[in-house]
Amino acid sequence: MFLRLTDGRTVAYTENDLRGELLEENASVELLQRRYDAMRDLALSPAESRNFILRMLEAMPCEPST
Repeated sequence: MFLRLTDGRTVAYTENDLRGELLEENASVELLQRRYDAMRDLALSPAESRNFILRMLEAMPCEPST
């Protein structure tokens, strides 16, 4: 998550299964922002995601468990 502070700086908060971390160093925040932007650019739209999930469900039918 990126947060823009009232003084104009941007900080980043990252979290994993062990801990959370607030990053304030410009170089670290910029690197994370570039990585986030690259991943966002590759993401499917909500409609494309829905269609993909539906195609996968049709291709891999499962039997109800008893």
